[in-house]
Amino acid sequence: MIVDLSHILLTDLQVYPGDPKVEIKPALTIEDDFVNVLTVNMGSQSGTHVDSPFHVLADGKRLNEVDLSNFIGIGAVIDATGLSDRQEIPTERFTNLDLTGVSIALVRTDWSQYFGTARYLAHPYPNVESLTHLKNHGITTIALDFLSLDRTPVAGEEFTLANHYFWSQGDGIIGENFTGLSQITVERPNISMLPLNLGASDGAPVRAIASW
Repeated sequence: MIVDLSHILLTDLQVYPGDPKVEIKPALTIEDDFVNVLTVNMGSQSGTHVDSPFHVLADGKRLNEVDLSNFIGIGAVIDATGLSDRQEIPTERFTNLDLTGVSIALVRTDWSQYFGTARYLAHPYPNVESLTHLKNHGITTIALDFLSLDRTPVAGEEFTLANHYFWSQGDGIIGENFTGLSQITVERPNISMLPLNLGASDGAPVRAIASW
């Protein structure tokens, strides 16, 4: 069984406020040029993607310095469903799960159903205590079915990347804008979230899958 955990990359795809817009359009066509080829313009954090530590840390590892083993491993889904807009995810949602043998934590809020709408920015978010629990259990990679590991601020609210800074220390990898986590029906799926090889980058889009 293979489940796709990735959003489709499309023109005007919703991105983090201020990120480059996504534009995908025909460059060549069979009718005029004998082949079909697309022009693709987008930021490195577009759609379902991963952050390397360099995304938020000037001295953090760039994407080409991260071992590929960080993007493939045994996953466990943390149930953070049923929460309200902009609610901090209760720590017990993390601490109540057996993480033995797990290297990739997938945080399921089902907020991906709002992808492309204003409400998608009002996603729940974890706290540092929960992230510390994951790190203490050897988790190296965290993947989210929402926009950002940190609260996405509204007008007049203080901007923070505290969760990003914490997780990126020690070469932690963050995956954002995942989808389809409700389709994972086993406790220990195999997860693959290999990024495009953009070299010395802050991150890259991925085609993420779960299999069992």
